[in-house]
Amino acid sequence: MRVLFCSDAMIVDGVTSFVFHLSTVLKEAGNDVAVIGRWAGKVFQPRLKDHGVRVIECISPTVGNFWFDMKAAEFRPDVIVTDSRRSFPLAVRLKNITGAKVFTFFLDKLEKTDRKGRDVASLIKYSDAWLSAEKPLLKDLESISTPFPKFHLQRPLKGLFTPTPMPPKDPFRILSFGRISSFKSITSFWLLKNALHMKKMIPSLEMVFVGGGWRTLNYRILAAKNNISNGSEFIRIVGTQIDPEPWIQQANLVCAGSTSAIEATLANRPVVASTGYYLGLLTPDKLDKAFSSYFAERSGPLLKEDPDVLIEDIIRIYREWDENRITENTEAFRKGIEPFFERDTAAKSFQYIYECVLSNNR
Repeated sequence: MRVLFCSDAMIVDGVTSFVFHLSTVLKEAGNDVAVIGRWAGKVFQPRLKDHGVRVIECISPTVGNFWFDMKAAEFRPDVIVTDSRRSFPLAVRLKNITGAKVFTFFLDKLEKTDRKGRDVASLIKYSDAWLSAEKPLLKDLESISTPFPKFHLQRPLKGLFTPTPMPPKDPFRILSFGRISSFKSITSFWLLKNALHMKKMIPSLEMVFVGGGWRTLNYRILAAKNNISNGSEFIRIVGTQIDPEPWIQQANLVCAGSTSAIEATLANRPVVASTGYYLGLLTPDKLDKAFSSYFAERSGPLLKEDPDVLIEDIIRIYREWDENRITENTEAFRKGIEPFFERDTAAKSFQYIYECVLSNNR
């Protein structure tokens, strides 16, 4: 099967990571896979190429262009995979050229449909299947009548991150992991704003912020002020990292939400799940809440209404740190979520979906 992923990758975000995860697992299963888009800068291209995935890219003021048309026609895809937002107009354009089936993947709730070419009518007209990794999202999509089927397809995350033992308690390294955006930045901003206070409470504290965005410069300035005031460089803003695993391995505690929280958990690190919503330290008893909120991405208490809870929890976690207990809880939570993110079955599931779509169109 020839599979073409559309990725309007101007930044590293949930869409680009989803494209990487699914495209590489399909390539590993023997499919011919390519990713096309107007990528800006060095993003996931090297990692995709290392996995044998072809990258078709050029800088373009528009989502689609004639060069993309030509390259897509040369590739002759059986399936075009797109997210439901930025890349969808490109997928529609290339479908008209290649005749490929379009699988539209929903990474978020159905919203921002007022954009031209991304409205519900267009999503129905030009899609051949709707997919989501989250069953609650899929349930919402089921309420919309479509002439094609909808499917659940797990994110193939397991195996991309190697579980490693916990580092020593001190120095106590906190990793803020995730793209800096208006919604998810509440966590990282509050960590920076309270960094000096936390340093007094946790003398060995070191903080690293992995994730890019246009607000990164403001974060670097605030971090520099804190470092100068403390007289040591205990805060680092490292920006976008195409391979976050080394940074996760160095961390004692990760603050993240959504897929970033899952990735850190699969790497065997304790995670404080937090975005615009707050779930707190992930422990086995929070497994259901983690999935229902997609790891603090969809629902829960709003962090902006009580941001101090983040700082209080981190200080409490440090003070009550028991290596055996934290290791046991982290491993138990990791093993609890691993079955939901298998890579071994993802390609077979994708093939099954393709066959169902072909049957539906006969």
